[in-house]
Amino acid sequence: MNKKIATLLFAIGLGAAAAPAFASCEFYCASDYRVCVAGGTPAAECAAERTACLRDMCGYDY
Repeated sequence: MNKKIATLLFAIGLGAAAAPAFASCEFYCASDYRVCVAGGTPAAECAAERTACLRDMCGYDY
């Protein structure tokens, strides 16, 4: 198999394997936000906590 094709297939597989990890941290932060708002905490405070969660858990740069 050509090295370029093998490298491309490897990169596609690596990206597909990493996608659920990012989705799971976003899901965790979003569900934590919904619980926070449902508990009566002001939405702005919950949004700040969600931003911190996305930064810490998912590695987003806010």
